[in-house]
Amino acid sequence: MKLDPVFEVKANKLYKLADGKEVAPSSLKLIDIKWSEVELEPESYNEALLADLREQLKPLDDSDTFVILNPIVDKDLTTQDSVELFINAYNHTARRIKDCTCIAGFLLPQALMVYEKGAVSGPNQFIEALAVKHAQYVYFSTADDLNKSQMDSKDSIAIYGN
Repeated sequence: MKLDPVFEVKANKLYKLADGKEVAPSSLKLIDIKWSEVELEPESYNEALLADLREQLKPLDDSDTFVILNPIVDKDLTTQDSVELFINAYNHTARRIKDCTCIAGFLLPQALMVYEKGAVSGPNQFIEALAVKHAQYVYFSTADDLNKSQMDSKDSIAIYGN
């Protein structure tokens, strides 16, 4: 099930597709999701937590409330293997809540922003992995994090928190 995008990004500003009006990212609800609570062991996920998250999100689908999911890095994220585990955990999360239309996207964690490996950065890996089945999401970061990273300036990036 692929959902249609609700938002678009132009020049690092967020717009609602339905009416073209600019949306302040600060008006979106931020929901923290700890990595350690999603992934109990490597590639073993907390399905009860993800079901509860879906139940929390579904009522928002019928309102004009949109959320940004905030992956909390509370485990080691310093190796390529750990980056892949992190991305897999949140890709799995996205699959479990794939029918929740209230999700605007994900906040890119600062710890992922500073990890660079070869030609592909952690943020780009995260975005590319989720975009395969969840192309409707927008990805948010602080201006400071964007300046520190070598992330591509794609239209899928919006500044959050300024």
